[in-house]
Amino acid sequence: MTWRPPAWSTTDTGSPSNSDRASFVHLFCLHHAGGTTASFAAWRFSGVVVTKLGYRGRDFGSLSEAADVLAEQMEASSSPRLALYGHSMGAILAFEVALRLQDSGRMQHVFLGAARPPWEARPGAVAASVEAAAARASAFSGELSERAREILHEDLALLATYSGRPPVGQLRVPATILYTNDDPVVPAIDAVRWAAWCATEPRLAEVSSVDHLFHRTSLDVLEVVRGTLSPKTASVS
Repeated sequence: MTWRPPAWSTTDTGSPSNSDRASFVHLFCLHHAGGTTASFAAWRFSGVVVTKLGYRGRDFGSLSEAADVLAEQMEASSSPRLALYGHSMGAILAFEVALRLQDSGRMQHVFLGAARPPWEARPGAVAASVEAAAARASAFSGELSERAREILHEDLALLATYSGRPPVGQLRVPATILYTNDDPVVPAIDAVRWAAWCATEPRLAEVSSVDHLFHRTSLDVLEVVRGTLSPKTASVS
């Protein structure tokens, strides 16, 4: 792996003391293309350490390299119980990171939100999907600054290096697929196809929202994550 300058920033929320950390789940969150760790600013759960990982497309030569580096960051956690939430492009990264860590015995759960599965590698398939995503993003980019548009396209260029994986049930970590029937970018029928990439049937969680970036505002998402990782708690802390 080619080493590049760090492209992540982490912020822990709801962190336990070092003596209690073994009983807590360490949840790592990966944002969407063009996004930042601010997407998860309100994420706090009882019994869960939340670390928001950032990445920038320009800092890596390939999506595979980015997944390698992010996996190393997660492996450095002192918690024996790890979990991942990835949204949109972040979901593809979360999937790849989970594949790298699932044999460690530490991965407890993976949440994949608002994302198409990694279609089987074939010439131009992923690149075509990325081109379509860039076109849709450009339709809304008038609201973004010039630098924000550059960052978005740099992240999408990183995603374009990804050749995908075949749907052969390779993800052995328990998974939850989050989607909305009103997502203007990822149709629900595409999101639920993640099941073919999972060794066991994933949980399908439809959330109430008309926004592709529903993880930023939907209380449904917080409840799904909370109920999975800290089920004994009555509400989000």
